[in-house]
Amino acid sequence: MKSILFITIFTFVSSALFAQEVGFMGLNIGMSREEVLNFADDNDLIKVPKNRDVEFFPVEDRKILSFSVLPEIPDMYLQFYDDKLYAITVIFNEKYIDYYALIGVLENKYGPYAELVPEWRKWQIEEIEIRVEKPAVVKYIALDEFIEAAGFESQSTTSGKERKEMILEGL
Repeated sequence: MKSILFITIFTFVSSALFAQEVGFMGLNIGMSREEVLNFADDNDLIKVPKNRDVEFFPVEDRKILSFSVLPEIPDMYLQFYDDKLYAITVIFNEKYIDYYALIGVLENKYGPYAELVPEWRKWQIEEIEIRVEKPAVVKYIALDEFIEAAGFESQSTTSGKERKEMILEGL
């Protein structure tokens, strides 16, 4: 009995110790809105505007905050659902930080990318997807967890080839 308890505690503690915080400048996926605002207020680089709430969505539990780190980052959007941070979009000013610099840093931190298309590269860190998009945008998102929490319908199970054929048949 003691060994089972020890193994259970060890597994829980070790997974908590090795779980990687993923996010930007200390703003990590999973933080509460209050934690994010307190962190941003205490950070000298992050500019928190008076009108920091962006009202794109008429849904009560879905909120977006807007920050900046001028001049390098004119826009940073943090999307919450039910007071939990699920997505961060960081738009860089290419004059200061470009697409290839972003890729280099992420490759050093997380290793080789998992997926590549001409417009972006993607890393998968546990349940969080990180995409570097052209011209110079980084997106962090816990997509599966966000979709489940928000109750969105899951994507179609129709394969890409079948979808393409259906679309072309519709011409």
